[in-house]
Amino acid sequence: MKEKLKKIIIPLLAVALLLLGFFFRKEEETQPRIEGNEESAGAEIIVEIKGEVRYPGVYQVSGDARVYELVRIAGGFTSAANAESVNLADFLKDGCSIYVAPRVEAQKGKISLNRASLEELMTLKGIGEVRAQSIIDYRELHGGFKTIDELKNVQGISENLFEQIKEFLTL
Repeated sequence: MKEKLKKIIIPLLAVALLLLGFFFRKEEETQPRIEGNEESAGAEIIVEIKGEVRYPGVYQVSGDARVYELVRIAGGFTSAANAESVNLADFLKDGCSIYVAPRVEAQKGKISLNRASLEELMTLKGIGEVRAQSIIDYRELHGGFKTIDELKNVQGISENLFEQIKEFLTL
């Protein structure tokens, strides 16, 4: 009789344990995950913040840090800052640069040739990554743009392209 019970109970216990294991494993997989900078979570990254913050500069932060944390580390926004010019909830990536635009510039809806980031320049029609980098390289080599017309001196900026984008630019 005990032999029959052992033959029945042992397989039933094994099946019950498997089902419990499957149930708990399945529950873990269905837990919501917060997507982020997983490859660098916990690691330190180097980021830059410039524009309308109290202490612009280069900072070392946690790999899973967000823009709002960087703004806080940089002393917060200045009174002239357009807080809507950045996504405060965005994750930071190693080597990225955050630019906080001034309110006046944002109200005009124009992009500054002398302060715009690569990403901001790429929002202009006809300006891809290569042309945007050429604009930044020219700006750094010549100490900034003195006039908007000077943009025509940048390689890849034709007269036609200049005419299409000049109304969206400021110094």
